[in-house]
Amino acid sequence: MGASLLTGPAPAATDTTPPSVPTLLTVFEQPFLELMFSYSLSTDDVTPKAAITYELYLDGVFESDIVPIIRPEFPNSSRAFAYADEPGPVTLTLLAVDAAGNKSAPSNAITVTAVE
Repeated sequence: MGASLLTGPAPAATDTTPPSVPTLLTVFEQPFLELMFSYSLSTDDVTPKAAITYELYLDGVFESDIVPIIRPEFPNSSRAFAYADEPGPVTLTLLAVDAAGNKSAPSNAITVTAVE
């Protein structure tokens, strides 16, 4: 008898495509160094829009991960808050990250003045 080869299911294809760049980043200046911002949600070829997370950078330094809040009345955008370390100009950018860890290119950069 010849040897038999048992095979399982085909391995899943590896996701190597990054999500689209988050766009329309808009920052609203707020008192007490709090910055409210909005952005359009990214899309991905594998990860659902609601499962894409975002990395926030202030002045080019990683600040925090953001999980979008998708509201039915605004299904393609989200809002979030950030806090500046001190009064003065601060530049915000976002990256989208899919479930496989692929990162988009940076969003548009927005510079605002944080006020106390």
